[in-house]
Amino acid sequence: MKSITEEMRYRQRLCEYALKHGVTKAARRYHTYRRFVYRQLKKYDGTVRSLALHSRRPKTSPTRAYG
Repeated sequence: MKSITEEMRYRQRLCEYALKHGVTKAARRYHTYRRFVYRQLKKYDGTVRSLALHSRRPKTSPTRAYG
């Protein structure tokens, strides 16, 4: 993913606010759950790229036929 999406910027602003003012205030200001804020803070390393969405598709499947 080369471009910085609007959602990534939103998550960065959320994390910055949470680090400065606390998780509860950030959740109330951005109309989301505290659990979501904690999840984003766990991923956040100071860059917008760390907050990018990744595919949830499994790389392998136990029922997939090989061959």
